[in-house]
Amino acid sequence: MPGDFDLTLLSQAESARPFTMTTPVDVNGLGDAIDDRAVVNGVQTSLDEFRGTPYIQTDLRVSRPFSFGDRWKATAFIEFFNLFNRNNPGANYVTNLAAQPTPVNSLTNATAFCLNAACTETQPITSLNQLRVPAGALGDFFGPGTTVGIPFAAQVGIRLSF
Repeated sequence: MPGDFDLTLLSQAESARPFTMTTPVDVNGLGDAIDDRAVVNGVQTSLDEFRGTPYIQTDLRVSRPFSFGDRWKATAFIEFFNLFNRNNPGANYVTNLAAQPTPVNSLTNATAFCLNAACTETQPITSLNQLRVPAGALGDFFGPGTTVGIPFAAQVGIRLSF
């Protein structure tokens, strides 16, 4: 680049990864409730039926070297991570009906979301996409989706070589 500046660009992209929605209830009658797939509107979901979101991230580094004599060299730089501030949950989604942030009316056969504690007010589940809720990167300690992906960040630095 003009003025001895260096520009470095790093981009990563991957397609959406699959995940499976489960329930803590023994819906298949095998005696365990560890890995049963969720039943929504009377139909059991299939293995890997859900998809996360594509992962796309771009990082940028702008640097310029400065020489001091024959042995000393300083390189000033600024780096931008997740330049476009894209939310990248990947496949990090809530995968169990019991862990949904809005509870469902039944863990055996979910047909609606409960809008109040007594589940007297409900919202019907009309699409499986309503169950796609990003999970936090640190679990759900701070609430679902609060720590998903790496937000935009920038840093400035100097590298000294001798």
